[in-house]
Amino acid sequence: MSIRGVGRFLARLRPPSPGPFLCRVRAWPKVGARADAFGERMRHGLAASLDRLSRALSSPLTEAELDAPGLVFAPHPDDETLGCGGTILLKRSRGADVGVAFLTDGSKSHAALVSPEILADERHLEALEACRRLGVPERAVTWMGFPDGELARHARAAVSRVVELLTERQPHVVFAPLPVNEHPDHVATGRIVRAALRRAPLEAPVTLLEYPIWFWHHFPWVSLRDGDPGLLEKTRAARFGLRVLTHLDVRVDVRAVRREKRAALAAHKSQMERRNGDPRWWTLGDVSGGELLSRLLADAERFRRIRVGGCG
Repeated sequence: MSIRGVGRFLARLRPPSPGPFLCRVRAWPKVGARADAFGERMRHGLAASLDRLSRALSSPLTEAELDAPGLVFAPHPDDETLGCGGTILLKRSRGADVGVAFLTDGSKSHAALVSPEILADERHLEALEACRRLGVPERAVTWMGFPDGELARHARAAVSRVVELLTERQPHVVFAPLPVNEHPDHVATGRIVRAALRRAPLEAPVTLLEYPIWFWHHFPWVSLRDGDPGLLEKTRAARFGLRVLTHLDVRVDVRAVRREKRAALAAHKSQMERRNGDPRWWTLGDVSGGELLSRLLADAERFRRIRVGGCG
C-alpha cells in the first residue's frame, strides 16, 4: 500500500470521545492526575508509533539532491533554521551552493513590546548571523521585505520577486514551507513559491521540498492539556497526527549537525531569549512548554517532495 493509501485508511479511524465519565475523573484530584499521566504516556507512545511508521514510509534525499544547488524561501527570519537548517548544513558540507530568501521583515513578532522598525533591524542582523553559522554567506541572502503578517495581501508582487530570484539563481532544489496547518505567512509563502515555480523559466527540473513548522503544533506532537480550543481544532484538521503519513515523504538525518543547527537558531536572540526577563516577551521555547521546539530540533528534518519540470 502507498503512503497515501495508508494515510487514507488510518484517517478513517477516530479516537473515542472522552465522555462525561473521564471529565468527572479529572475533577477528582488524585485519580485525575493519574489519568492525565496515563494520557500523556499514551500520547508519547502514539507519537513514537507514528514516527516509526512515517520513517518506514519515507525516503532520504538522493545524493544528487544533496549535492545540487539549493534555494531556501523563509517567511520570517528563523524559519530557514527551524525548517531545514540541518539540511542546509549538510548541503554546504558537501560544497553545494545554497541561497536563502526572507519574504517578510519579521517585524511584528513582539509588536506590543518593541517598535516594528527596531525589531525588523534586529531580526535582519540575527538572520545574517544565523545564515553565517549555517554556512550561507551574506551575498547569498535575499531580503524581500514584505510586511510581517500581511504576505498574502502582497502575493502578486511576491510571486514576481520569487520568479526573478529563481530565474537568476536557477536552483535544482527549492525549499519552502508546507502550506498545510501553518501560520498564514507560511501558507502564503508556500503558495507563492509554487506559483513562481510554474512561471519561472527554469533550465532544468527542480525538486521542491516543503518543510513543516507549525504543522507540528497539534496532538500528539504537543499536549492538549492547556485546553487551547485552537490547538484542538488544528488537531482535528490534522486527523490526530495521521497527516504526517500522507504529507511528509522525505526524511533527512541531521544528527551529525544538530549542534550546529542549534547554534544557528541561537543567533535569533529575539525569538529564543526572554528580553530583560520580561514574562511578556514570548519565545519559541514557550510554545506548548517547549514541545514544538523540541520537535523542530529532532534527529531528522521532514519534507514533502514535489517534482517541478524545467522549460529546457
